[in-house]
Amino acid sequence: MTDRQENKISMYHVVEDVCNKSESVWCEMPAFEEAFGFFKGCVKQIMETHLIQVTKITGVTEQKKDVEEKMIELTISIGSAVFAYASVVGDIVLKEKIYYSPCELRISRDTILRDRCQLVHDETNKHIDNVGDYGVLAGDLEEFQMVINDFTSMIAKPRNAIVKRVTATARLVELFKQGDEILYNRMDKLVEKYRNTNKDFYLRYKNARIIVDV
Repeated sequence: MTDRQENKISMYHVVEDVCNKSESVWCEMPAFEEAFGFFKGCVKQIMETHLIQVTKITGVTEQKKDVEEKMIELTISIGSAVFAYASVVGDIVLKEKIYYSPCELRISRDTILRDRCQLVHDETNKHIDNVGDYGVLAGDLEEFQMVINDFTSMIAKPRNAIVKRVTATARLVELFKQGDEILYNRMDKLVEKYRNTNKDFYLRYKNARIIVDV
């Protein structure tokens, strides 16, 4: 929230508290009851949307980086072993397909990195019966594939988290407009009935409506 929105939501909470404590005063006015019900729903949505806005995305990014690093390490380890096998049997094509340097992998964009790691997995799988002596077993490939799958599922998560925050920020603007509309055009007008009939409630409501800049 902006500072202005923070100050305004504080006012909203005070208004809500004053009205909740004075239900016996306005409960016989259906129009006020309806307006206040909408207002409380709007405040609830603002707080829920604000929670999305302030949720940190660093955890998502760090988790992705952890999986990425594990995938790169497996790619290097398995690729190097298969490279050694290809050297022994003289398979030049396999050597070119199977080996990527650590630097080459780490500077790759997400989707390219995923595809390169998948290629190493798939090429190794074609020769799985021959690379056991080089330290690569079927179980290693199963783990490798699981890590690749995990990374694939995480590629879009940081971006999605950012989009959710941007959407929440825009949504807050609309919700505050709704809250203001309910107050200005409905509750503020309806409370005038109590200017003389229940001055205590009227004054507490009016004081609650003051936005304090902090």
